[in-house]
Amino acid sequence: MARTFGARWGWVLLVAASGCNSEDPGVSLDMGLAHQQPGTSLGGLPRALAGPNDSVVTLTRAWVNVGAVEIFACPPTAFRRTLRFLSPIGVAEAHTPGSPTKIGVPHVDDLARPDGEMIDLGTLKPPADTYCQAKVSLDAADDDAVGLPAPSVVPMSGNTIWIEGSVTPAGGGPALDFTLSSAVEFDGQVPFVGASGSASPIALTSAETARSARVVLRYDRWFATVDPLAAGAADALVSAIAQTLEVHAE
Repeated sequence: MARTFGARWGWVLLVAASGCNSEDPGVSLDMGLAHQQPGTSLGGLPRALAGPNDSVVTLTRAWVNVGAVEIFACPPTAFRRTLRFLSPIGVAEAHTPGSPTKIGVPHVDDLARPDGEMIDLGTLKPPADTYCQAKVSLDAADDDAVGLPAPSVVPMSGNTIWIEGSVTPAGGGPALDFTLSSAVEFDGQVPFVGASGSASPIALTSAETARSARVVLRYDRWFATVDPLAAGAADALVSAIAQTLEVHAE
């Protein structure tokens, strides 16, 4: 009896493991990039934002480079951990840069574009799995970045951000201009979320599954704690942009 039971479970594990070792044809995830703040749909610049100490930050020109997007499968269940132990080559994993789980083509987002208007980052064809989060890398744009403005417009090549605007103190007073540029790199690792803002894993578990998701730059949160006139503001802003990223499952 015990022998029959063991044989049955061995067969189940073998079949399950064999079903996890391939990239199902048609499994894909289209990735896009947009900037947006909830409840509004601005057509471009300038954009007035809440700043620190009740100040008002007005953006007049703004570019952000998104260097890469990588997706990660949800943590394995106990059953999948068993499969991985029994058949370590049978369960698909994320790969090195350039893999089906990562888009490494840099794209520059210009906040002069309307809210919600998407840039197509590319299509991932990952191993069949359920994906819970994405890592979005902000890094310095190179000369091949998609959407790179002409040098005569702004020297964005070699920079992660280029932001121009002004700050109006709380209670009024003269606006003070600023220009922030930085080549520092930061990653934002965030869960996929649905329309309600709650976690919404993306299931890519069967053949012909095609989903889409978009990276959203929440520019309304960028200056909540960053004073654009303070020393080190440019690097701090890149960090703030990374920390306020969202990735929406659609």
